[in-house]
Amino acid sequence: MSHSYKPRLAVHVYIFVSFGTRKQEGTREGTCCFGNGAKGASGTTEGRMGYLINRRGFLAGATSAVALTLGARGVRAEGGQIIVANWGGDWNDRTVQFFEAPLVEKAGYTVVRDLDGFDQRRTKIIASRRLPRAPMDVAHMDDATAFELASLEALDAIDEQAVPRLKDTLPILRTPTFVPWQYSAWIIGYNPKKLKEAPKSFADLWDPKYKGIVGLSDAHWFHHIESTALKLGKSLDNINIEAVKASMMEWKKAASPRIYPNHLQIEQALKNEEILVAPEYKARILQFASEGVDVVSAYPAEGGIGIIFGLVMPKKGPNPQAAKFYCNALLDPDGLTALVQKSFYSPSNTKSVLPEAAAKQIEFTEQEKKAIHNRPHAFWLKNRNDLLDWWNKEFKS
Repeated sequence: MSHSYKPRLAVHVYIFVSFGTRKQEGTREGTCCFGNGAKGASGTTEGRMGYLINRRGFLAGATSAVALTLGARGVRAEGGQIIVANWGGDWNDRTVQFFEAPLVEKAGYTVVRDLDGFDQRRTKIIASRRLPRAPMDVAHMDDATAFELASLEALDAIDEQAVPRLKDTLPILRTPTFVPWQYSAWIIGYNPKKLKEAPKSFADLWDPKYKGIVGLSDAHWFHHIESTALKLGKSLDNINIEAVKASMMEWKKAASPRIYPNHLQIEQALKNEEILVAPEYKARILQFASEGVDVVSAYPAEGGIGIIFGLVMPKKGPNPQAAKFYCNALLDPDGLTALVQKSFYSPSNTKSVLPEAAAKQIEFTEQEKKAIHNRPHAFWLKNRNDLLDWWNKEFKS
C-alpha cells in the first residue's frame, strides 16, 4: 500500500547508508484469516533464526540503560539507535505522534526513520539476506508483503515472549513473523451528492454510466485485479488470470476509469469532482470525509478485501532487542485508541476501547466482517511480477 505524502515543516539530518538515504528525525523536528477465504499464513515456511544479541552502543553522553518497561515483563528499553522503515506522510506523522515520540524516544532510543514505499522496503530486506547485517531493525508492512518475506526466510520469528502484548491482539490477524497493528478492507467510496444511487458491487463499476468518473489508485493495482476476480467468481481462490485480464480490458473500454498515483491524488480528484467513485480502503474513505470531501462508503455485494498493516523484524537486524521493544510499544492500547480515531483503521489490540461513536463509524458490522475476503498471498507470490508487468504495459497504456 502506498500512503500519501503530506509535507510538513521539519529539519532533517540525512545519513547516507547502504540501500538509500535514511532520515533521522530527532528533537529538532517542528495475514490474516477474516470471515471469508482460505487460511492465513500461519504455519508457512517462516525462518526460525534466533535473535541476535548485537546491540549498538548508547547515545553519546548516555551513562546508563533505561530500565523502562511497557507494562510487559521482559521488554526493557536499553537505549541506543533503532532503524525503522516506514511510509512517509500522515502514516509516519501519526506513528511518531502516538508511539515513537511518547513511548520509544522517551525510553531512551534514537529513532532513525527510513521513509519510502512498499517495494523499496521489500527489496532492501530481500537483498539483505546476502549481507552480514540487515539495513533496518523493524519495518512497517502489510500482511501480503510479510507473507512473501516469510516465505523467503527473511524475517525473524516474533512470539509473546519477545513481544508480550501480542497476547492481546486478535489471533486471526497474527502469523509467526508478523505483528498486526491496524486493519481495514477494500470497498467502494462514492459522492452521495452527485450520484442518486450508490454502487452496490464491484461489478457495478463496469457499467458505462460510470464512464470517466471512476478513479483507480495505481499503487493499489493488485486490489483492482482482486476485485475483478471477485466480480467473476465471488472468491479469491483459484483466480483465473486470463479471465481477469479480459474482464479488466472490458472495464477499460466500457467505463474508462481514470488512474491516479495513490491515495492523495484520489482524494484530490474526489474533492474536485473529477471522479465520483473510487474503490478504496474504508479507513481512507472515512479519512477523506473527515477532511471535507463529499464521499461515503458502500460495502460491495461481493464482500470487502481484507488488509492488515503491521510490523516485521528482518533477520540480522542491527538491534533486535530494540526491535522487540518497538513492536511492543506500538501495541500500546491507549496509543492505538488515539491512533485509529485519526487513521480510521480498526485496532489489532483487543484492549483498545474506542468511544461508542468512533467504534460505530470505524468498525464493520458482523455481517460485513464475515464477508471480508483474505488476500490470496500464495497467488501473489507466484504471479505478482507478471501481473504488475501486464498492469503497466496493457491496462494502463
